[in-house]
Amino acid sequence: MADRIVEIASLSDADAISALFTRSYSQLLKDDYAPDVLARAMPFLSFAKPELMSSCSYYLVKETGKRVIAAGGWTAVRPGTSEKSVQPGLAHVRHFAVDPEFTRQGLGKVLFDRCVHDAKVAHAATRFECYSTLSARRFYEKLGFEIIGTFEAPFASDFTFPSLHMVCEL
Repeated sequence: MADRIVEIASLSDADAISALFTRSYSQLLKDDYAPDVLARAMPFLSFAKPELMSSCSYYLVKETGKRVIAAGGWTAVRPGTSEKSVQPGLAHVRHFAVDPEFTRQGLGKVLFDRCVHDAKVAHAATRFECYSTLSARRFYEKLGFEIIGTFEAPFASDFTFPSLHMVCEL
């Protein structure tokens, strides 16, 4: 990690993060999703959400040359809900991705460890939940997550995306 920098994302990073999502998801999800499903999902998957970029709890890993090679974060708010749904001690993993050239180098774990630390400090987190792609299942299981169910993520009124609901006790 000496030649890599972990920093808090900002709105100015949105284009670089969207490019990372496109590189990552188009390659790393293709074994678990039919080409037509993945093609339909990519506009939703590859969009860097402004609310995450400005949350101060979304992080990126950059190479020394400043290219974003990994991103991920957490929120107290469950994805798709409002502030009213915040539960004490529960945090949510949000939009993790690693550049395909840099998988299995520990970057995702570095980001998750940062999430755990910061969520414990800021939110007294004792548990994490995540909505995972089918492809990220093994990554999250290595971090201690267990599947608590499958679901269809509602990406559009006429399109849902097969996903996993996972949980990890800290």
